Amino acid sequence: MQPVFATTANIPVREKFAYWHDVVCDNLVDLEYKLVGDRGFEAAFHGTPVSDLHLCRIQASPHSAERSKAGISRSANATLVFNFVLSGSMVAEQDGGVAQLRAGDGALCDAERPYRLHSDEAFDLACIRVPRQLIASRNDLPQRLLACNFSDRSELAPMVFAYLSRLVDSALKLGDSARIRVAQNFTELLAAMVAELAESGQPPLSEYRSLALIRVKATVERSLRNPNATSATIAEELKLSQRYINQLLEAEGTSLSRYMWSRRLKSCAAQLRNPALRGRSVSQIAMENGFNDLSHFSKAFRNRFGVPPREYRNVPSSGTLA
Repeated sequence: MQPVFATTANIPVREKFAYWHDVVCDNLVDLEYKLVGDRGFEAAFHGTPVSDLHLCRIQASPHSAERSKAGISRSANATLVFNFVLSGSMVAEQDGGVAQLRAGDGALCDAERPYRLHSDEAFDLACIRVPRQLIASRNDLPQRLLACNFSDRSELAPMVFAYLSRLVDSALKLGDSARIRVAQNFTELLAAMVAELAESGQPPLSEYRSLALIRVKATVERSLRNPNATSATIAEELKLSQRYINQLLEAEGTSLSRYMWSRRLKSCAAQLRNPALRGRSVSQIAMENGFNDLSHFSKAFRNRFGVPPREYRNVPSSGTLA
C-alpha cells in the first residue's frame, strides 16, 4: 500500500462528508460522520503504511465519527485502532467506556464493535490501525481497556506518545528495512502498554460495579440533548434501579439527578466558551443540552459558575470548568 494524502479543501461543500467517508473507509475504517457546530467541514488525511501497521494523521474541523453496525458489516475485519490526540480534544466511547482525551492522551477502540469519536473543536489526531492478532494474541483485551484514557493508567503511555509523535513526521522518510524494524519495535511497545493496562490494579469498585458506573455515565452523555431524559428514563434504559445507580454515584458525592444536571451545565459552559459556536445563542445552547426552562437554566448556571451564562461567555477562560 502506498502513502496517501487527501484533503477536502477543493471538494464541493455538499460532497465533503461523502468524500471524507470514502478516504477514511479506504485507508482506516468505515466510519459515519456528523458535523458539530455551525462552521463548514474541512479535513486532511495523511496515511502511511509501516509494515503491518497503518499510520494515519487526521486534521479536521469539529465533528463526530461513528463506527456503526452497518459500517462493520461493510468492512468486517479484525482490526484495533489506537487514537492519540496531538492537539485539540476528543471524546472516545465504546462498550460503555468514555475517555476524555486531550493533547498527549490516547485510547484504544476495537473496530469489530461499534464505537464513537466526538470533538467540539478542531483537532489533530494520530491513528494506528493494527491487525488484531498482533495485540490480542498476547492479551485478551478486557472490556475495561476499550475507550479508557491511557494517560490515566499507564506508565508506558508517554513513551508511546513520544515515539508516535516522531513517527508521524518521519515515517515517509524511512526505507523498507527501517520500516520493518520500526513496525516491530512499535508493535512491541503498543503490546506492552496494553499488557500493562490489562494487568493493572482494579478500581475501588468491583469490576461489575465499575462497568455499571461507566455505562451510567455513557448513557447520561448520550442523553444530554434530550429534554425528556430523567433519572427514571436513564434507569429504565439501563435496566437498573435508580437506588442502585445512586449507590454507584455516592462514592463521587453525587446522585443521578445531580450528575445529569452537572453534565448538562458543564456541556453548556464548554459550548459557550467554544469560538466555533459564537453564532449560537445562549438559549439555543441551553435547549440543545436538554434545558427547556430558560429562567431555571440561568439560575442553575449562575449558582454553578458564579456568573450568568452571557457573562460567562465573555469572561476569559481559565482553562478549566469548575
